[in-house]
Amino acid sequence: MSTTSVVVSVVAAIVVGAAILVYRAGSEGKPDIMVLSQLRQAGSDLTKRHDIEFFVYVPTEAAANRVASSLTPQGFAAKVAAAADGKPMWLVLATRSMVPDVGELVRLRNLLTQLAESEHGSYDGWGSPVVK
Repeated sequence: MSTTSVVVSVVAAIVVGAAILVYRAGSEGKPDIMVLSQLRQAGSDLTKRHDIEFFVYVPTEAAANRVASSLTPQGFAAKVAAAADGKPMWLVLATRSMVPDVGELVRLRNLLTQLAESEHGSYDGWGSPVVK
């Protein structure tokens, strides 16, 4: 098999894999699929547990504490801190150890968006270190 054939086969497999993820998650899962794709490209093993950090911003410390309190019973470790960029907002940094699954990430996106909006804030996505 030539080098060109191998490259074409690998690219085709990546495209098919991405298409399957998009189909499973629907359009609301696109941001999560993009982060998963970046992790995969960086060499992360997506079959292993990752310490995923989720970012929620709300306008007051009291609101941040309420969000954090509602997340801990759901398996999150949550820290509250003033936003680092000088904005008059508070960050809830919610961490959860999990295998990154697009369906679960979409569910958590919806949950965190609802919690943030209930406190007049916003959900700002998630990130994770690469896991080999």
